[in-house]
Amino acid sequence: MIGRRRTVLCLLCLVAATGLLAGTSGAAGIGVDTATEATSEAAAAIALAEQSLPIAVGGFLLGAGLGATIASGATYWYKNREFEGRLR
Repeated sequence: MIGRRRTVLCLLCLVAATGLLAGTSGAAGIGVDTATEATSEAAAAIALAEQSLPIAVGGFLLGAGLGATIASGATYWYKNREFEGRLR
């Protein structure tokens, strides 16, 4: 009998606390959708933070490749002008 009363009392406290928290967040303008979005954004940020080294290496390789392409294009353009000047 005492165990049943304790269980009912615990459930009532849980429901009251949940209602209080929901009311407080509703009064503060924080909706469940906003909390869900914040949680998913935090999970995405954590996933990206765990992959920071591969992302950094990939960015470095992309930058190095782009730099090499621009340098080779500039060298080709310069040498082409130089050879045309010699032919004239």
